[in-house]
Amino acid sequence: MAYNIEQTDAQLLGTTAAIRYRLTFPQAAQHLVNVEMEVDTEAGELTLALPNWIPGSYKVRDFISNQGDLQVAAPDGTLLTPEWSSKNRFTVQVPTAGTVRASWNWYGNERSVRLSHINRFHAFINPANVMMYVQGRTQEVHHVEIHNPWSQISTPLSPVRTGVWGALNYDILVDSPMELGDHFVASFQLHGATHEVAVIGAGDFDHEWIVDQCKIIVDTAVKLWGRLPYDRYVFINQLLSGLYGGLEHSRCSVNIFDSEIFNDSDRAVKFLGLLCHEYFHLWNVKRIRPIEFGPFDYDREIYSSMLWLAEGCTSYYDDLMTYRCGFYTRGEYLRTLSSDHLATLMAIPGRKAMSIKDSSFLAWVKLYVPTPDQNNRQVSYYLKGGVIFLLLDLLIISESNGAATMDDGLRALMARYEANPAVGLTEDEFIQIVSQATGVEIGTHLRGWLASTDELPLAEYLGRFGLEWKRSIATSEPQNFGESLPYQRPFPATWGGLQVEEIKTGLKVSRVIRDSPAERAGLGADDEVLALNGVRVGSSKQWDAVYRGVLLSGKPMEIIAATEGRVYQATMQPEERVVWELTRKPEPTEQEQRLMDIWLAR
Repeated sequence: MAYNIEQTDAQLLGTTAAIRYRLTFPQAAQHLVNVEMEVDTEAGELTLALPNWIPGSYKVRDFISNQGDLQVAAPDGTLLTPEWSSKNRFTVQVPTAGTVRASWNWYGNERSVRLSHINRFHAFINPANVMMYVQGRTQEVHHVEIHNPWSQISTPLSPVRTGVWGALNYDILVDSPMELGDHFVASFQLHGATHEVAVIGAGDFDHEWIVDQCKIIVDTAVKLWGRLPYDRYVFINQLLSGLYGGLEHSRCSVNIFDSEIFNDSDRAVKFLGLLCHEYFHLWNVKRIRPIEFGPFDYDREIYSSMLWLAEGCTSYYDDLMTYRCGFYTRGEYLRTLSSDHLATLMAIPGRKAMSIKDSSFLAWVKLYVPTPDQNNRQVSYYLKGGVIFLLLDLLIISESNGAATMDDGLRALMARYEANPAVGLTEDEFIQIVSQATGVEIGTHLRGWLASTDELPLAEYLGRFGLEWKRSIATSEPQNFGESLPYQRPFPATWGGLQVEEIKTGLKVSRVIRDSPAERAGLGADDEVLALNGVRVGSSKQWDAVYRGVLLSGKPMEIIAATEGRVYQATMQPEERVVWELTRKPEPTEQEQRLMDIWLAR
């Protein structure tokens, strides 16, 4: 059977399933969910396995590590002995036809969009973590009976009957998280579909305001795509102190955001940007996707050099959609584009060390395995991919003289999905479809940007839209106090290329940037910092104060540090700090202004 992620609630009503799960929570306070699995089967071998990773998060996470108390019983109740063939897979010999029953507990005590979390007040269940599959039978209907000790269930799984939800296949089950608890839930109808908004957490946020912004996001997306690809969609919003994350699903998104930012509208807009990002994914990556992404092998890595499409395109469009929703003014959007995308990319030395295609392919061992040296040797396909899609949009608009935009390419890509939903895209097919839809040949430019580590032609393309992308040397502005009296001399706007952080014994170097004064001075990550220019520094505040004082003196930085207990001295001379800024030309031409208005039309 062909790969399929599409499902409507009507398709599951009244269905039966030969693979069934029952979730209960007798030990929720101990972070446990109890899973009972029933499989109607013939006599012979039966193999069960638990995924090692979850789509949308490209790292092997070995969910089996949290499973315990496994038991498997034959149709007559006799316990069977699992024969493990790998870390996440076992086989039992079933003596007669009938229903095999397996049960286990799964421990969930980490807050993440990728993992399940259970406590006495709620349960967030990611089926990929918790629910084993039957080898060779993933295309069958799966039912989940939920014994919910709380009042609410928010899930894209479809109701079958009271207390039972279902999925047409295991891929859809894996793609359908569940939030159980006593949380806020609201729903609305828009563009022929039902939308549910779940808000979990406590804080000074206005639940109804969040619902209203979700309506705007849906309405704005329809203006781009034309219609919605679902009958029901669930926004699961977990607002928790100090946390952040998002994960896309075909009929749902899970969004974790800091609950303490809602008294600041500027920071709250970042939450809306996260909602835009994950919602955009239900088209791009769930449906418009690299050819490797579905059907999935849940046992091992799925390598693709096209995460620039999956995440890069979405990273460009998330802030653009935030702007189109009206959450940013035009000026705010351009400032965000400048600081969060373009300038951030220019501050990553790894942009010159690894192509975005390699960054995509090696995501399993690079982006999701961070080190202090990460930005020196690689570049994120989110970040550079977003900038490449900015350039693609600007290329299409300018070369078509405003007759087409990247939006036209996206709609053509979605039409390709609808014509052949079982098979994803190759790079060549992406180029062919977008070029044909927009009338602009993008292949030569895009292939170069994807394969090369050369600097991207930002100034050239932004210039066509009345914008300047400029490099300059940072300066320090003088400060006044009282009756406009000059305050002490401003500290020089310099750059050392290292970061320090506090540890129990004092300070350590947390990061050294490639080709920086700190690197040339011989400093390394995890070195303990003892003194700066003869002054003992044991905290970040002390470091900052002494560092600024040395800057005012004009002397080099004399740093006493230690590596594994052995003390050494390093001399560092900070350099002028380079800044990048996106500004409007003082006098853009009429054509440049016209293209700008087309690009940033709402």
